Amino acid sequence: MSMIEVRGSPASIRRAYDFFSYFYGLTVSKLERRSIARGLARAKASPGERVLEVAVGSGETFTKLREQVGADGLAVGLDFAPRMLAATRRRIPHAHLVCADARHLPFAGGSFDLIWSSYFLDLIPTEQLSDVLQEFHRVLRNGGRLLLVDSTKAGEALTVLERIYLHIPPKLVPYLLGSCRPIRIEPFLRDAHFASIEREFISGAMPSEVVLARKN
Repeated sequence: MSMIEVRGSPASIRRAYDFFSYFYGLTVSKLERRSIARGLARAKASPGERVLEVAVGSGETFTKLREQVGADGLAVGLDFAPRMLAATRRRIPHAHLVCADARHLPFAGGSFDLIWSSYFLDLIPTEQLSDVLQEFHRVLRNGGRLLLVDSTKAGEALTVLERIYLHIPPKLVPYLLGSCRPIRIEPFLRDAHFASIEREFISGAMPSEVVLARKN
């Protein structure tokens, strides 16, 4: 699948998601629910596991992951937008939250059984995808699972949304479209040495791909 490049600087994307923090859970997250539910079913977080959610957003999925790992497990939420983290903190006052860049995760190697990331890699520049996935690989234990949910598309031709994306002034793309564009992440996962890759296409208003991979 041909991929268009992400538009918007990291600083403008961070500002946009800080702005989205005030209403994200009431609007955009509703479009993601079907794919998120399927991802949770595939991830199979279990009591006692250590789970990292990268791009925790306003905390809807993080709440479910915390419930699944229970009091004997550990759930850590990471985001680079401080106000998104504040939204999660309001939802879950005692949550373990970290403000950091996913390209440089502040965790030791092998720290987690499961990494969850939804609608995050589709706003990362193509040249940085491998760096992020290598960090995911590093902090997973051997045999650990990576569950990704990202925007994608069924065919090769530019979609209407992609055409709109390419014609909007770059400084407005983060605010109007969140800078997310359709991606297909499997080749990058293989380059980052993930294995047992399973993909599932979810059609609908926001075509998405649920991907499960493992660290051998």
